Amino acid sequence: MDYIVTLRRLPKPNTSIEILDRQRYFGGTGGNLARAAARLGVKASLASFVGGDFPADYRTALREDGVDTADLRAVRGANTPTAWVFSDPRGNQMAVIDQGPMKDAARFPVLRHSVRDVELVHLATGRPEYYVRVAELAESLGRTIAFDPSQEIHYVYTPRLFRALLSRSKYLFGNEAEIVRAKRLARVTSTEGLLRTTAVVVATLGSRGSAVYTREGRIRIPRIPPRRVVDVTGAGDAYRAGFYAGLARGFDMRRCGILGSAVASFVVEKKGTQSNLPTWPQVLRRARQHASL
Repeated sequence: MDYIVTLRRLPKPNTSIEILDRQRYFGGTGGNLARAAARLGVKASLASFVGGDFPADYRTALREDGVDTADLRAVRGANTPTAWVFSDPRGNQMAVIDQGPMKDAARFPVLRHSVRDVELVHLATGRPEYYVRVAELAESLGRTIAFDPSQEIHYVYTPRLFRALLSRSKYLFGNEAEIVRAKRLARVTSTEGLLRTTAVVVATLGSRGSAVYTREGRIRIPRIPPRRVVDVTGAGDAYRAGFYAGLARGFDMRRCGILGSAVASFVVEKKGTQSNLPTWPQVLRRARQHASL
């Protein structure tokens, strides 16, 4: 879950400040991606450990959009993973994150349904030790693995754990800062250097669009402009959902990237990561307005 709190300014240490507005939104990287992808017609399964307080209306929303929630497991006595995001009118942000039971995921069993009964396993935020076990199972079953450590690449991963997951993955996703960190962890000096270990690197570049790196070269993906920008939180998850929607339909990397950019352009138009999820026809229409698809 995400709580978005608006303040006049971010407070200094040992001070307090009045809240101007606060809103509760469905969130979480896995939930964002799974629900957006399912809305686009992708068969998606969400595997996560949540608290006993996981909202019933969130589970219902996931199911209504077609997300398989068989591996969405509630842990008795635990709190659901939650992020409190504080922002001011100038766009400055700070976040406080409670990982809930996910911080202890290394002691939980691997949720096998969401590995055994799928074609692609997407590893998002979570404990690397647990994901190594998931990746080992996925690899033994011949499943494709996509590695997307997100912001946790900066403070959760050691070089050994990062390389253990990268070596089993076909896809690596990240924004500019995350790809820089990935290169340090992998001990390479260029993005192309990562391709010695993985087959595809997808780098999102904000207002400059994105780039897909393969062993055949770099593909520049244009930014698909939104009608307005209200909140960029969740744009990366939306991009991945669009990318997978293209992949599921057999599109090449360039078109997958364009579709990712188109989905992200919808999500940033409203506050909340799942408040403006588009349908497949909407995505196609906008993508074709701004790029050759």
